[in-house]
Amino acid sequence: MKFTAKKEIEKGLGYWTVVVEGQKWKDAVKKGKNKVASSVEIPGFRKGKAPKEKLEKYITPVKYLNAALQSIIDSAWKFALEQDSEIKPFNSPVPTPKKINEDYCEIDFIFDLKPEINIKDYKGIKDDSLKKEEVKVTKDEIEKAINQYREKFAMEKDKDVDSKVAKGDVVTFDFEGFIDGVAFPGGKGLDFKLDIGSGKMVPGFEDQMIGKKLGESTIKVTFPKDYTPELSEKEAEFKLNIKSIKEKILPNKDDELAKDLNIPDINTFKDLESYVKNQIKEQKDTQFKTVFVNKVIELISKNSVIEIPKTVIDKEVDNLYKEFEAKVQGQKLTMKDYKKKTGLTDKSIREELRNDAIKRLESYLITDKVRNTEKFDVSEDEISSKYEKLAKSFGVEVDYIKNNLLPTDHIKEEIIKEKIIDFLFQNNG
Repeated sequence: MKFTAKKEIEKGLGYWTVVVEGQKWKDAVKKGKNKVASSVEIPGFRKGKAPKEKLEKYITPVKYLNAALQSIIDSAWKFALEQDSEIKPFNSPVPTPKKINEDYCEIDFIFDLKPEINIKDYKGIKDDSLKKEEVKVTKDEIEKAINQYREKFAMEKDKDVDSKVAKGDVVTFDFEGFIDGVAFPGGKGLDFKLDIGSGKMVPGFEDQMIGKKLGESTIKVTFPKDYTPELSEKEAEFKLNIKSIKEKILPNKDDELAKDLNIPDINTFKDLESYVKNQIKEQKDTQFKTVFVNKVIELISKNSVIEIPKTVIDKEVDNLYKEFEAKVQGQKLTMKDYKKKTGLTDKSIREELRNDAIKRLESYLITDKVRNTEKFDVSEDEISSKYEKLAKSFGVEVDYIKNNLLPTDHIKEEIIKEKIIDFLFQNNG
């Protein structure tokens, strides 16, 4: 096989061209003919069992040369990768046959060129926005997390018929909302179950339910500005029919609760408090570090020259659009309905996503540059430690995660990403 590479800077495209000829291509053509022959169906004969003279008019060059091409593409791509070309692909290539006949096959692997990036510095960056503070965990945060564990074993007890709704109660009720006396879509619910104080409803809704008794009543709320466009900042009246009021009984904060949770190495309530505190601190540390590093990347970007081809940006906008569409569908809306409600168009949505696409690409290119310059290594001990931590977190065996959820390559990649974030955090600010 032979290899050549070229690029078209004005189009932002690169080409890896592989020529397959000689015995290797002859073998591929033979293989292609056999494959086509075995799949041809001729009336009066079983598949692949027709006489040679009958088969010949069905085995056309287009069919068997295409089959030969498909059989050779993987090895041609592997050969191209081994050539260590200075022209690097930024994404998965599209294999395109350029010239193909009985004796010769030429394949173009077409890809977006890796954007040009010239970083001045990625270490020692100072800025007023880059301040490192010690992350602290409050008693209220620990209390809230432990109460979430207690919720798993909560029991509900009917309150007396004359009782009033209180914060923490579980209420089952019917409701219907009206704006200017007219019921609005999505404003009705039957046998709706609500934890008072959970914050699931529109602001003010749950607060006004406190003090209500069984039976019919009304409350008034004003929808927030950032609510759906058709309800934003509008006042609504909700008619309620409260059917049951239950007191929620949570288990005591004691060693029994800690044991019932079946968390490895957690046997006492004191152990549980320490475990929860460490979990919260780890989450807050990660969050703080991520925000800090995102600021570092923004500053690096401002002081760097990053040239991203339009074709690459357009593809990233497509990716973000698909992600956005999935979020809209998660709200049980079609894009058509969403655009109708918001007055937005495909064009305006994509324009809004364009800046996000550029930021995402710049972030990737900067961290990729750091990765390739610093040459981060991952040891077997680090991989094992990561698996053990995940196994403990999920409450499953290491082998299960390794074989069914996250292969070693994925874990290794995650560790490298963590090392890049740690590096940028430690070396800046």
